[in-house]
Amino acid sequence: MLENEAPEQYVRRVAELKSRVDLGNASVGDIIISADTIVVFDGKILGKPKDALDAIAMLTAMRAGEHQVMTAIAVRRMDQTNARLELCRSKVKMRAYSDAEIQGYVDSGDSLDKAGAYAIQDRGFHPTEGFAGCMASVMGMPLCHLERLLRRDAGYAWTDWPSICQMKLEYTCPITSRVMAGEDIG
Repeated sequence: MLENEAPEQYVRRVAELKSRVDLGNASVGDIIISADTIVVFDGKILGKPKDALDAIAMLTAMRAGEHQVMTAIAVRRMDQTNARLELCRSKVKMRAYSDAEIQGYVDSGDSLDKAGAYAIQDRGFHPTEGFAGCMASVMGMPLCHLERLLRRDAGYAWTDWPSICQMKLEYTCPITSRVMAGEDIG
């Protein structure tokens, strides 16, 4: 993070920087899609844990509390200098899991490659009690926001990713129609 950089600014900056990768063999009309997801707890960004002890500390601190997940998406056509950005924010409520549950989850190895040391979709640990916003964003890629960005700023009409997302997640998203209508939600 840069000095005095807010989490929202950080995640946007990182997604935009990722869109500037040198693809070498890309054509003028090609599109680069990049993203970054962060967990913000008590005003601090929780990235991927450094090790098992760090994962335990993160999960213990967040237990029975709320935090925010932010995913920034950047879309840049190769013929454009600047990327177009979307930001999706979701609020997540963690359940009051036990120390033994934390240890079992960390021992599985799954926590080590996740921002905030958890996966909302994990059916064994099931770390969350609820959330408001976009479940797909908490998992890593808010497809409604991506499709809206591609349609609006890149001129592409894609398959109905929001419907596919809901079908695959077996979840009826309460914000899809509002996101697709252009509302700044999620």
